[in-house]
Order: sequence, then structure tokens, then C-alpha cells
Amino acid sequence: MYSRRGLKVYFLLVVIPLLYTSSLRSQDEPSIVTNQLWFDFNPLYKISENFDFRGRIGTKVISPYSWYKIYTTAEFNYWIPKFVFKKIKYNEKVYAGIDFYYVFFTELPNVMEISPYQGYTLSWPNRKRVLVRHNVELGERFQWDVQDWNYSFGLKISYQASLVYKFQGDIWKYSKGFYLTVSAKFWWNLISTTVFNDVVRFTPGIGYQINPKWKTAFYIGYNYTRNLTIQEFRANNIIYRFRVFYTIN
Repeated sequence: MYSRRGLKVYFLLVVIPLLYTSSLRSQDEPSIVTNQLWFDFNPLYKISENFDFRGRIGTKVISPYSWYKIYTTAEFNYWIPKFVFKKIKYNEKVYAGIDFYYVFFTELPNVMEISPYQGYTLSWPNRKRVLVRHNVELGERFQWDVQDWNYSFGLKISYQASLVYKFQGDIWKYSKGFYLTVSAKFWWNLISTTVFNDVVRFTPGIGYQINPKWKTAFYIGYNYTRNLTIQEFRANNIIYRFRVFYTIN
């Protein structure tokens, strides 16, 4: 029962976003379409039972080629102990981190950004096969072009819902370790910066748990963003993302 129900939910979370993105593309404003390749490495270090540190280092490149980006993240997580509803399968955490981005443009001045953020995550239900995660985040953006050091400040709130369906190998033994994932993330840019003001992102993917320490995932997603350089325009981005996760201890 859980197997079929989980796959139905996964299917709906893929189809509904595709219908929504078609309405975004129909807006009568200047827009471009790009393909982007993302790669990131994500180490995890467990400090204690309730605290952990997570890092990220990665790169993004766009086609048609006009820029590429390198970035890194440092994040601390606190997993909130269960004081009530101890029999319910859920967990929750609060976290804070900081992103650093450097964007190399072919025609515009290069851009540097420092972006601290804070958030809350609820994982419920959190079962053997199915995990549903809800995430709310506040981010502050400090952005400069490195030619004239023009400064831009941004403030954004985001909500992300994600679902993971984990195969257990009971139906087909070779499927054990594989999982399907899909997420939908929405941004509200309270104050927009000059470049890369994301609006919505939908990301289905497939992953594989190699062993308790290593995990990989591949995603093909859609991202809708706004830029305010020279002339305001909107971008519809198709994303191909490969991720590697490593648990240090």
C-alpha cells in the first residue's frame, strides 16, 4: 500500500509543477531559455547527537555560455529533541549557514555574493519508504560587482517541499539503495538584488545510497529566475545537477 501511494504522490509532484511552469513561460516579458550543469560535493560531520556541520562546494555553468559560478557553503544544524508526540515518526531541526558565490561573466563585471541564511525543517512523515520534508528559510544577500564594487542588498524568504521514496529491495532485490526524489521550492524576494533572483524551482531526481558514508543523486529540474541587469529580463532554466554526499563520521 505504501509503495503505490508513495509513487502516486511522486507522480503528482512531478506533473503539477510542469503545468505550473507552462503558465510562467506565457508571461509577456523579455525572457531567455538556458541549460545549466551543476555539480556539488556535500560533506557532513556529526558533532554530537543533536549538532552537525554540513558543507558544500560546487560549480555551475550555463549554455549558451555567458557565465559560470563557483560556490561554497558552511552550515550548522541543531536537531530538536522530541519532548512530545514521541511515538510519531518525525524530526525537526533549526539551522544557520552562509553561502559564498563568485560569478565569472563573459560580458558583464564579475559578481561576488555573501549570503547568510537561517531556517527550520520538519520531516514528517518520516517512514522507512517515504519521507516528506518541509523547509522554511530566510536569506540575506550582499552582492557586489568586482569591477566598480557597486553594492546590492537582497532579502528573501523561501519554502520548499520535498518527497523521497526509498526502494527497499523487497519487490526487486537490485533496487535496494535507490531512491526517487522530487522537490518544489518557492522564493519571495522581499528586496531583489541585481542578478539571480530565483522565483520557483522544481527538481525531480534519482539517487543511490552506495554505503552508510557515500550517496549520489542526479536531478533534471526547472528554475525560473529574474535579473535586473541593464534591462530587466526573466530566465527559464533547465538544470542538470549531479550531487555527491559524504558522511565523515
